[in-house]
Amino acid sequence: MELPKLNILFLSSWYPNRCNPRLGNFVQKHAEAVALTSRVAALFVCSDASCKQRFEITEAFINNVYTVNVYYKKVEHSIPLISTAQKALRSVRAYIKGFKIIQKHLPNINLVHHNILYPAGIIAMYLKKVKHIPYIITENWTGYLPSKKIKLDWLQKKLSKLIASNASYIVPVSVDLRDAMMNLGFNTNYEIIYNVFDTQLFYPRNDKIKHDKIKIIHISTLDDAHKNVSGMLRVTKQLAKQRSDFEIWFMGDGDTSPYMKLASELKIKDTFAFFDGIKSTKEVAEIMRNSDCFLLFSNYENLPCVMVEALASGIPIVSSTAGGIHEHITENLGILLKPLDEGALLNALNVAIDNIKSNKYNAEELSQYANRNFSYEKIGEKFHVLYSKILKHKI
Repeated sequence: MELPKLNILFLSSWYPNRCNPRLGNFVQKHAEAVALTSRVAALFVCSDASCKQRFEITEAFINNVYTVNVYYKKVEHSIPLISTAQKALRSVRAYIKGFKIIQKHLPNINLVHHNILYPAGIIAMYLKKVKHIPYIITENWTGYLPSKKIKLDWLQKKLSKLIASNASYIVPVSVDLRDAMMNLGFNTNYEIIYNVFDTQLFYPRNDKIKHDKIKIIHISTLDDAHKNVSGMLRVTKQLAKQRSDFEIWFMGDGDTSPYMKLASELKIKDTFAFFDGIKSTKEVAEIMRNSDCFLLFSNYENLPCVMVEALASGIPIVSSTAGGIHEHITENLGILLKPLDEGALLNALNVAIDNIKSNKYNAEELSQYANRNFSYEKIGEKFHVLYSKILKHKI
């Protein structure tokens, strides 16, 4: 059955832009999934120190999403109170300029799909109050998780709850995040809709290469407080004392120098632990297809897209149970262990390597699980059903 096309405006506190091309790329992927069944425009506003004018605007069609980025000149006033007021004023003016451009392309917006509740949710709430456009909020922020231990200030908490209470639905990407938000008093309707991956890029090899050494990969921001890279390196050292048939590659968009230093001190650099830099999505897909296992040892997490991409590529996961990961990884898909438990990680890696060598994991089964639950088509359809339910009951 063909679904009726809707006009959807994506707003977000995070979105890829010229200052940070990877910021909120999971939001962009949701917009692209929605664009399979609806007309979608995305509006993002941010400050940019390189602005030569007070406002600079870019427009582009990116994978069927009409994308408008409005950059405003960075405020650098020495008095904090004045600086905050100037930032707020420039941000609001930037949204007004961007919204006028969006309306020329998408004149009758049915629904606002906002992402990352605070602070840009204020704009979604304003559009509801003034333009009578309902909104939902997709949430990915790990700051709501008890393991992150972030304290919201009074104003942020007050505004966040107000934004949440005016939303038709909050749509976390995991049950774990939903429960955390409910425990914090964000009372509204909830619907779980996962992150997505690109089936055209991430798929298993038909002719899987047998490596002399099992190739395990870790791809992330390399933020140690989040991803516990140092813990993985210490476990790599212990694993190297027991066997020599593996190598672990660490790559991502963070600073590798402290980890390279630690690996050198542990005497595992370029023998068992290897380092590489930032990779494009295409490069990540190719790396995953040619690897044997994906490793996560996060202290806290939500539903990382990279985990979904690894499954889609047909490789098993060794991961901590942080966040929503445990909602998906069964023994057919990988091995789970508690965060911070380096002894358990050592045991899990030993078992995973043996399992891989004995062909326990079925690449096609892993890939099919990802396709059934996280494809653009599946997630786009889920959002469309939710939009239609909201608009049907719109007063």
